[in-house]
Amino acid sequence: MSPTTYYCQDSDVSDFLQVDAFSGSTTPNGDAVDEAIQNNEKFIDEYTDHAWNSNRYGTVTKEPLVVQHVSTTSISYRGVMSLDHYPIASLTNLYIWDGGTYKDYVSDSAYTAGTFTDPLSGDYWIDLDNGKVYLKQFPAFNMMTAPSGVKAYATYTYGDATTPHDIRKACMLLTAADVCSMWDNSDAGTINSKDLKDQAMEILDIRSRQGRTIPIAKQQHKGGT
Repeated sequence: MSPTTYYCQDSDVSDFLQVDAFSGSTTPNGDAVDEAIQNNEKFIDEYTDHAWNSNRYGTVTKEPLVVQHVSTTSISYRGVMSLDHYPIASLTNLYIWDGGTYKDYVSDSAYTAGTFTDPLSGDYWIDLDNGKVYLKQFPAFNMMTAPSGVKAYATYTYGDATTPHDIRKACMLLTAADVCSMWDNSDAGTINSKDLKDQAMEILDIRSRQGRTIPIAKQQHKGGT
């Protein structure tokens, strides 16, 4: 069975190179091209520190969070936590120190989730697109007793559900470069694999900076408030 690919297809690569569709009788064959695409997908994920398709969502387990003060109510504080990765596909666990133990706001029936449009209907709410988790209230004094110095942890999946066009193009260019390196010079013609890789990296360098800047608070010690 051919490897499954998501960021681009081998037909995208053959169309770009203006050659016949890859098959079992071509050089390279279709499976080899699909494997090259898979390798480039992994490279793109690692290089951009992100996931660009719902089938390649990334997972973070127990990421330490900083609880930042948002506002003061009559009985406590409201806070916000910034996750390292976003958009958020799903929040699996949200552990909040309550002065004695970590309570999982997601699985514990004592806590409920509000909505983005009606946030105060629950104990917490999530801005999925921007990777923000808000707390309706938290006791600052109790949180200061967390034995690890970390007031909250989150386990979640993240990534873009649909592959953007520029990521698709970058994956196609990287794979086309791989194909060219497999050909003899006579087959590659005037195509320069280095030029293709350079074009792909220009795309990834721009994409890796767009909307991926970690808020200043995330650069501080995780135990800060």
